[in-house]
Formats: sequence, C-alpha cells, structure tokens
Amino acid sequence: MKYNKFAVLFSLLLHGLAPEIFADDPLPEGVIAAIRNENIPIIVDASVIKFNEEGHGEIKVHTIYKSGKITKQEKSVTPLTLKKKEVRTSVANWIRGYGLEGSDKIAPLRLIINGKPGRFLFFLDGDLLYSTYNNQFPIREAKSGSLEVGTAFNGSGGPWKPLKEVVKLIPKRPSKKK
Repeated sequence: MKYNKFAVLFSLLLHGLAPEIFADDPLPEGVIAAIRNENIPIIVDASVIKFNEEGHGEIKVHTIYKSGKITKQEKSVTPLTLKKKEVRTSVANWIRGYGLEGSDKIAPLRLIINGKPGRFLFFLDGDLLYSTYNNQFPIREAKSGSLEVGTAFNGSGGPWKPLKEVVKLIPKRPSKKK
C-alpha cells in the first residue's frame, strides 16, 4: 500500500513539473545556427519552378554558396579526365525532399515547402535536403532591392536578415597542408 501511494505521488509530481521542464527548451537559432554546420555538403540559393506527381521539385539554381564534397568516385578519376582545379559544383535539377532517418521514406519537397514554388536557401545532400531543424529557408527581395533570408521556423520566414550577411557565416573548408 505504501508503495502504491509513493508511485502515485511521484508520478503526479513528475507530471506537474513536466510543462516547466519543456517550456525552458529554446528553439534553435534557425538559419544562423544551421548554416554554420561544417557537415552540410551543398548550400544553394534556388527557386522551385514546379513539382512532379511524386511531389519532387524542379529547381533553378541562382547561386551555389558551398559546393559538394568530392565523392569517392570523383577521387578515383584519373588526372587526365579531371583538371587539377576542377571542383564538383553541379546540383541536382530535381530535389526529392527530406529523407526520414532510419527509413527509406522521403517527405516530398512539395509538403515541406507547403506546395508553393518560390525562392529558398537550401541545404542539400545530393538530391535530398540536408537534415537541419527546418531544412529550407525562404528568400525574398527587400524594398531596397537586396535579398533577405528568413531566419526562423514560423512558416512565414521572419525575422529577415540580409542574405549577404548570412552566407558570410558559412564555414570555410580547411586548406590541406602538404
């Protein structure tokens, strides 16, 4: 009987404190924190032009801010076919969406960006979105004519920061010393 009373009181105590524990967890900093991730293979400013039946998005790339890492296949290419300064800068024409961890399922791009074509800052890993808290951030033209990127997770993108300032936060690849 004493054990049951203790169990009930303990569970009520935990249940009463739980909202306070979770309320203190702040959201990540949005694009500012995500763009500093050195593991992101490709960062592009691209417009989604249209969607196919599967929900994959065809994109038009405006700027590549960080090109992809050279793959094992590209490393094995002989020096005659790959120039010394040539770097992989190709981006897939279609983005499938976001691959769910531990599953073969993919959340289609149409669902992720609410089915509306537009301009976004995408973090990519091949033809999939790289795993960040939000996966994509909207880009718009400011009244001054410069580009701004939405930095938060509230769906509308705001607050907005100049794109030039945000891309300066992309970590530089360390140069290899010989």
